[in-house]
Amino acid sequence: MDEKSRSNNDASSFGVAGEGVDTVYEAIFREIDDAVFLVEVGRTDDGYEFTFQQNNTAHQEQTGFVEDTMRGQTPRDLLGDEQGAAVAANYRRCVERGDTIEYEERLTFPGGTSHWQTKLTPITEDGTITRIVGIARDVTAQKEQEREHQRTHRRFQTVLETMSAAVFLKDADGRYLLMNQACRDLFDVDADPVGMTDEDLFPRETAEQARVDDTRVLEHGEQLQVEETIPTPAGESVRLTRKSPVYDDGEIVAVCGVSTDITERKERERALQRLKDRLELAVEGAQLGVWDWDMATDEVEFNEQWAQMLGHSADEIGSHVDEWERRVHPEDLGLVEDALSDHMAGETEYYDTEHRMRTASGEWKWVRDVGKVVERDDGGEPVRAVGIHLDIDDQKRREKELERTRALIERTQESASIGWWEVDLVAESLTWSDEVYRIHGVPVEESIELEEAIGFYHPDDRETIQTAFDRLVEEGESYDLELRIVTASGRTRWVRGIGDPKFDDAGDVVGALGLFQNITERKEYETALEATREELRKIIDLVPDLVFVKNREGEYLLANEATAEAYGKTPEEVEGRSEGDIIPEVDDSAEFRQDDLEVIESGEPKAIGEETLTTADGETRILQTTKIPYKMPETGEDAVLGYARDVTDLKEYERTVEEQRDSLKLLNQVVRHDIRNQLMVVESYTELLEDSLSDDQSRTYARTVIEAAKQAAEITETARDVTEVLLQVGSDRSGVSLRDELSDQIEQIRSDQDRATVSLDGGIPDVTVLADDLLEAVFRNLLTNAVVHNNEDVAEIVVSTRVSDDTVRVSIADNGPGIEDKHKAQIFQEGEKGLESGGTGVGLYLVKTLVDRYGGEVWVEDNEPTGSVFVVELAIAD
Repeated sequence: MDEKSRSNNDASSFGVAGEGVDTVYEAIFREIDDAVFLVEVGRTDDGYEFTFQQNNTAHQEQTGFVEDTMRGQTPRDLLGDEQGAAVAANYRRCVERGDTIEYEERLTFPGGTSHWQTKLTPITEDGTITRIVGIARDVTAQKEQEREHQRTHRRFQTVLETMSAAVFLKDADGRYLLMNQACRDLFDVDADPVGMTDEDLFPRETAEQARVDDTRVLEHGEQLQVEETIPTPAGESVRLTRKSPVYDDGEIVAVCGVSTDITERKERERALQRLKDRLELAVEGAQLGVWDWDMATDEVEFNEQWAQMLGHSADEIGSHVDEWERRVHPEDLGLVEDALSDHMAGETEYYDTEHRMRTASGEWKWVRDVGKVVERDDGGEPVRAVGIHLDIDDQKRREKELERTRALIERTQESASIGWWEVDLVAESLTWSDEVYRIHGVPVEESIELEEAIGFYHPDDRETIQTAFDRLVEEGESYDLELRIVTASGRTRWVRGIGDPKFDDAGDVVGALGLFQNITERKEYETALEATREELRKIIDLVPDLVFVKNREGEYLLANEATAEAYGKTPEEVEGRSEGDIIPEVDDSAEFRQDDLEVIESGEPKAIGEETLTTADGETRILQTTKIPYKMPETGEDAVLGYARDVTDLKEYERTVEEQRDSLKLLNQVVRHDIRNQLMVVESYTELLEDSLSDDQSRTYARTVIEAAKQAAEITETARDVTEVLLQVGSDRSGVSLRDELSDQIEQIRSDQDRATVSLDGGIPDVTVLADDLLEAVFRNLLTNAVVHNNEDVAEIVVSTRVSDDTVRVSIADNGPGIEDKHKAQIFQEGEKGLESGGTGVGLYLVKTLVDRYGGEVWVEDNEPTGSVFVVELAIAD
């Protein structure tokens, strides 16, 4: 075939009729975007021979073969044996089928290696296929996108299947479309979950609630977060579930759920609350007032027992240190501040004082105040202190009574955020999911290198993660660690990092894939729980009395310093052992354990009363013990919480007081019986003697003896009253008739004192006052005092009364010499008497003591024109 015939045939192969190649079809062939080529089909003895004839501009640009280079070349000539054979095989298949075929192929041209989507169409002349027209499209970019999509899908599947959270997808009818491995494990689903519903998995009530939640998401397009308890084959699971709408072309078509197991977190919350409740119960049971002082701001937190100890409710007490300071007795404040300063300066281990505090009623109460600085700044300055108040008012009162009794006898006798990451060791690249970026506080558009990622770890944990990652790379060893990171903003977070190696076909580690979870919240709970334990330890170690926790077997689970000291041990040496183990030769544990078991079994607190404890040195101590049921927060183990106050010294005080009271009673009997009888004999015989004397001087001497005997008899009455006051335990007031007591004493004075007149200014009201049977001694001593200390020939006494809403005032006025202002505050003191007085100086002291016990007041005023007025004010009984 000549050149002209070949050109015409070439043109006609593209549908051109007539002469010339510069037709519109030829232009289309040349300019079309797809790569077009023409192959001539020849026949040989062995089969077919294919030679390239033409290719258009697009084909030349994409393959790098110009038309002159291709023309006349076979596939093997042009592409090499291997590629050429594959290409020729496709051409042969087109010829043999006699029809258009399509396929994909990967070819290497001078322009590079590309993926092609090729379409071959045979051209027939006179019933014989003479040419093939090929149209090829470069699909390299599309293929790369498909591969990337597949890689991304595999990563998503890996993350989804390795997540600890349960993930699911349901359609609008509630049918499951997807469950990850965690979700399938949770519900024990082995088969394909697609098509299952909540009714297949849950009880009716649970399934109905799930449907209600799904409907809210589907109808309103809102994200929903619920905390729910789900029944599973393994038991109930507390879950935090987030449900979100899934859109398709703007329409909500499904619900996606992510459910995180928060069972352990809720249990930690409950354990923390139980521990706090037990701590509060221990403080309340021990009646401890607790304070917590921020020394930088002077803000103080007082507990309810602290307020109640002073007669206040908690809301009546502010939160400033002034609330404590202004209630301390002025006489004690200096010593208290000195003790506090010494402790703050580090000179004493504890701040420990006993001082008085003003109560809501205005009275003073003794407390023991024990505290300790528990936190100092970098400069060593104290910034926080905690402490307790113990009510020791009863102890102080007994001590005072003992001292008073002792003093009188001597005178008479002389205390689920999660994300994934991937490392490509070949490309030396690191990929983070968006959640990992958020956990680190880094914008998602930033690129993070592997070395930078290691740098985010806390300096103390950096060596640990580096070692674990090196072992993963070098030995293919996975890791699962809980470590700290420091975010971009400088915040420290706890994370769980999981890493697994990726291997190539040869078994070499070429990368790693893992998970990254923010566990800060859980760590904070654990820290709070441990801090609460430490706070409990600090507080109970401040308590001077015994505080302990024991289990059913009688073993100490917790013991404060005081408990350990009783055995001559440290708390660590006591805990985990019973009394019998600690002191084998002296075993009091049988009785103690019986009480412990009774409290544990009944679930009720028990006041043991008094029990004895033999210490390590063989000393027997008396304890007043209270025990309450308790559960150990970590294990839920049944136990008993005990608080024991050592009252050995107090009991010794009480025995001493009782012995001294007995002595005082005996002395009182001697004074009142024997001496008084002898005084009556003296008085009677002297009166007889007076009648027989004739001269005035002798009669005056006799009268002096008689008056002295009477006064001595009155002194015995005063001694009796003083003794009864001192022998009283407490001050139980009751209703006493004012009219009866006052009238009797007025009549007695009128009868006994012939140089005195007693008149009433108005009547005596018929009221009942709060006093006791010693009220008569108050009026007798005041009336007698008005006569004895009167320098007039006749003592004129005027008694008057005045009643108000809740008190009655009794005034006893005389015409004596009066009392100077500088002596008015002193006359009620013990042993005070005038220079001319022949008395003991205890009469007015007795009056003051009794009136104070009654909750009343007594004072002295000037009378007009001369003399004194003694005033007694008493409370009227309801």
